[in-house]
Amino acid sequence: MNNLAVVQSNFKCLALITASEMLAVILIGALGRAANTGLSWLESAYWAVLCASVLLTLFTAFVGWRNYRPYRLIWGPALAAVAAVSGVALLAATSASQGWGVVAGLLLMAAHLGLLLFAAIAAALPSTSLNQTGVSGSSQRSYLRFLLFTGAAILLLLLTGTVVSGSGAGLSCPDWPLCEGEIFPANPSLEMLINLTHRFSVLAVGVAVAAIVLQTRRRYPQHALLVKAATALGLLFSAQVALGGLNVVLKLPGFMSAAHLTLAMTIWGSLVILASSYYLTAKSTLPLEEEPEPIPNSPLVSRQKAAVYFKLTKPWILVLLLITTAGAMFIAAEGVPSISLILYTLLGGALAASGASVLNSYVDSDIDQLMSRTSRRPTVTGLVTPQETLFFGLSLSTLSFLVFTLFVNPLSAALSTLGILYYVFFYTLYLKRATIHNIIIGGAAGAIPPLVGWTAVTHSLDLGALYLFAIIFFWTPPHTWALALLVKKDYANARVPMLPVVVGEKETTYQIFLYSILLITLTVLPFVAQVMGWLYLLGAVALGVPFLYLAWALWRNYQKSSSKKLYKFSQLYLALLFLLMALDRTLL
Repeated sequence: MNNLAVVQSNFKCLALITASEMLAVILIGALGRAANTGLSWLESAYWAVLCASVLLTLFTAFVGWRNYRPYRLIWGPALAAVAAVSGVALLAATSASQGWGVVAGLLLMAAHLGLLLFAAIAAALPSTSLNQTGVSGSSQRSYLRFLLFTGAAILLLLLTGTVVSGSGAGLSCPDWPLCEGEIFPANPSLEMLINLTHRFSVLAVGVAVAAIVLQTRRRYPQHALLVKAATALGLLFSAQVALGGLNVVLKLPGFMSAAHLTLAMTIWGSLVILASSYYLTAKSTLPLEEEPEPIPNSPLVSRQKAAVYFKLTKPWILVLLLITTAGAMFIAAEGVPSISLILYTLLGGALAASGASVLNSYVDSDIDQLMSRTSRRPTVTGLVTPQETLFFGLSLSTLSFLVFTLFVNPLSAALSTLGILYYVFFYTLYLKRATIHNIIIGGAAGAIPPLVGWTAVTHSLDLGALYLFAIIFFWTPPHTWALALLVKKDYANARVPMLPVVVGEKETTYQIFLYSILLITLTVLPFVAQVMGWLYLLGAVALGVPFLYLAWALWRNYQKSSSKKLYKFSQLYLALLFLLMALDRTLL
């Protein structure tokens, strides 16, 4: 390692340590405010850590200026961080760390953290790129603008959270995500308004964070630092939302609000790392990948555009998901639920499934163009732009959450959102392209709709709901692998490790037969557990025998026609099985 590399590595570590010191300042300061201890050991610890932060920042700025004098993108931010931490110390020394002083101090701390992280990223880059500050290409500029917009939104979220904590409005809404059972209660108090402003900000930032993760993973998959920073941003934000909800629901101790604030500042830091990495490498010797240009098409009239958007939702998949959702509602109600509840639940389910399908098309457009089965999708042909697809998918998903929250119940909203996140972020972004077990693990996403339908009626989960989940979970592999056998060449061309591509047709048909046995056996258990009656048992056996026969015939003598028969029958099988369960419970 040459001397420059050693200097760069040492400075990067120093800047990161100094930035981390500011997180310690934030945590201890928040703990002191939560404990309301006044002059105590916490205040002494706060001053000790703050003084250490000031000294470390001064030292970091000096090292940056001494070793990187030609590169103002390194020593400039480090020097600006000195001004930021000095402002924090001044506010603390003049007892201005109360009320709006807390907000000002928080902004200065965020600036200090962001400046040092920027300097650390700049020092980690090759020296040839340090003086290049532009970002080329309209697509790259739009992505950077979106990162900056989200950064500003995260800062706003930090500020609203601080106001909530400082005003004592944290528990003004005793439930979550609703407030007194409503999304916006009538005649809310000032504390409720403050709390609700923060909650709505969380929803807006959550949509923006989801967009960043999807755009980064789709457009720049080869840039490890960008992908890691975006993934960290998404995971940290999810943890932050969960912690905020638990604080309200479980009435956690006051010190957890300090952890909540520190985690929020860490989210800000991960966004800074992502934006800095993108900005500083956009014109380096390793240029970032541009958004592919869509295939030119003649302008579409409104009706044609609506048809294209409708096609993006994959309505043929939507129908089966809604059947399982509605079936679960009838089963849970042991009769006919209220018509309004059915309509709202199916509307929310349709929006959720459509949003997940659209986002799946956005992420998979690169491999869709390599497969004949998907090569005519609007995202491949250019009938819709990537930005339109992403916006449409996120809008549908957000509307789904609002419909469930407003008109059904929070548990159904949470399960539906979990299904979207699992399918898009875990299955589509990771499992599908990474492991032969993609369908086995990813099948849980398709098994969530009946849970949503069940909780819409009962507001809880029990053994009956888990049976429904398990049936779809074990139905998914034979159903999907039967299709994969038909389009094996497509998956091979796209380098997707589906079972037929990796282990061959013979082993795949054997696995289909084994999972079919598990599925048919599982469908008998609801009768054994006395969850279902004789009508269901007779129907389940009548449907299971031909299913098992088709799987056995496929294994014994593989032919594409046999695989096609099993694939088509499996769709009918699931729909009829849920209809049988609904009839059995209704006619008891």
